[in-house]
Amino acid sequence: MSKNNEKKVKYCVYCGAKVSENKTYCPNCGKLMIKIESSKTVQKTKKFQKLEISRKCPGCGSIITSTIIDQCPICDTPLEKISDFKKAVIQKKPGLIFTEKKLEPEQKFLLKKDTWNLKEGINVFGTCIYILVIIFFLLYTLIAFQADLTTEEISIEQILISQIPELLFGIYPIWYIYNKKHSFNKLGFSSDSKKILIAILIGAIGTIVLLLINYLSDSLIYFLSDVGLDFIGIKESIESQNQIIKDANLLWIILLILALCVGTISSEIVFRGVLHNTLKQKFRNNYSVILIVALIYSLVMLLFSFPIGIGFFLANLLSFTALGFLYELNGNIFNTIIANIAYTILVVILIYI
Repeated sequence: MSKNNEKKVKYCVYCGAKVSENKTYCPNCGKLMIKIESSKTVQKTKKFQKLEISRKCPGCGSIITSTIIDQCPICDTPLEKISDFKKAVIQKKPGLIFTEKKLEPEQKFLLKKDTWNLKEGINVFGTCIYILVIIFFLLYTLIAFQADLTTEEISIEQILISQIPELLFGIYPIWYIYNKKHSFNKLGFSSDSKKILIAILIGAIGTIVLLLINYLSDSLIYFLSDVGLDFIGIKESIESQNQIIKDANLLWIILLILALCVGTISSEIVFRGVLHNTLKQKFRNNYSVILIVALIYSLVMLLFSFPIGIGFFLANLLSFTALGFLYELNGNIFNTIIANIAYTILVVILIYI
């Protein structure tokens, strides 16, 4: 009996007086009694809480124990919402993600506001290339159809229309950052006034470098043509496009410059802001990142600018490599955007006059 009575006796946390278990208020100080759970009850509660954080993706069936992730990192399907209260109470340790019998920490899939996750960045870049492919083939079909109906000669309108794919495929990363409420620092944009002034200086140096590369590229193309190695008529194609620009009205030239400048910004956002910054999370060597990005850019431009040829491939490779070094000076994308825009404007003006 005495043992049973001892189990039923508890103590007031305010005055220390003994209180029977069936009492709601302390008979000594009159304060409300606080129920203290036993260690076994706490352990059972913890086990129950751990079960609550295990969520199954309705899309692919992956089991996710993270309370931070709101959508499946495998298939992007929205997950069942967890209240902030439960997150604070349940989650004491980093969550885990189970997929295809593979266990991985949630940190690998967490989306940071200032830096790219490798999977996240590759997905965004791949979506941009997909958009580029779709728009390119739609416009190519349209231009080819119009050429059959009218004339096979290239016009200033067709040159302007051909810039549309590059104009549009850079919109997605901006929308992605805005939709996720991430920082635009993720793309390399810096609003610091000092960095912008430095970017103007770096951009001016970069413009000179790009003009020099362009001069060397044109010299190589003309040399190959003179010795009979221009098998696809690159020299004639350049001269033909240059003549079209010279004969165009000033309004068309202004529109062309605007289109080329916006296309330049778009390319820098996709290849520098997304791909370059993403690969920096994977490779320790920045020189490797610069060369990989330059090579991918040159291949993409080669595929979607047929029949430019190997001369322009090398020019793009050198130009984008140089821009990569400019970007790495301080990680500000304004460096390369300013250099590219100034270079584009000068080239068009020089051709026009």
